[in-house]
Amino acid sequence: MRQPAPAPDDDLKLSAWLPYRLFLVAAQVARPLEGFYGETFGLSQAGWRILAVIAERDGANASEIGRACALDPFAVSRGIGQLVELGFAVRRPGKTDRRFAAVSITRSGRNAFNRIAAFGSAIEARLLARLSEAERVTLDSTLHKLEAESARIDTGGWRSLLDNTAAS
Repeated sequence: MRQPAPAPDDDLKLSAWLPYRLFLVAAQVARPLEGFYGETFGLSQAGWRILAVIAERDGANASEIGRACALDPFAVSRGIGQLVELGFAVRRPGKTDRRFAAVSITRSGRNAFNRIAAFGSAIEARLLARLSEAERVTLDSTLHKLEAESARIDTGGWRSLLDNTAAS
């Protein structure tokens, strides 16, 4: 019977890896939120994300929505279709180019968004209640830095990361 090789100390440990830990926190709070908007409004995850974007940026086009939600064009199209079907959004042709339809939230969509946002805010408040004011300020500052660096990592792509690792 073969024994597994011991892991070197410098190997990545998933349970201690920052991106995985951030993912777990996000996934654990997303599940109850998803259950709420799914059961209450019949929304998919993409539908909810798009609804949140158009609640903030009424009249956004599919391309803008995709960037804001980190969704591929197919998921954006399906999500917009779902919102239109539910009566939460309307799609209007672009003024100069019909390919760039503007998506606007309806009164019904705004009401749904407000209820989901209130539930989401309650989740956020519960998380933040575990932190002191100083920890909240530090967390906010830290997240800004991580968001900026993760955007640079994403823009550079995996090959750039591999090149940087080899050069180190």
